Amino acid sequence: MSDNSIMAIAQNGIQTGMAKMTKNAAVLASKEAIEDPSIHIKEAVDMKMNQYQVLASGKVIETVDEMLGSLLDEKS
Repeated sequence: MSDNSIMAIAQNGIQTGMAKMTKNAAVLASKEAIEDPSIHIKEAVDMKMNQYQVLASGKVIETVDEMLGSLLDEKS
């Protein structure tokens, strides 16, 4: 697996996590969530999981960036 495909997977992870967090926020703001408080718990937990997905994907991008920087330093 090349570094570019790893970066693409990490970027996809960030985009997916952000899209799901947007959906969670919309559900939390909906009329149904006001009427059924149990929805708050589910959506808040899901939102936290999606936050961790975004953070983990960001760490992958940082790691690939550091690895590429190290490789370039050694080649020069």
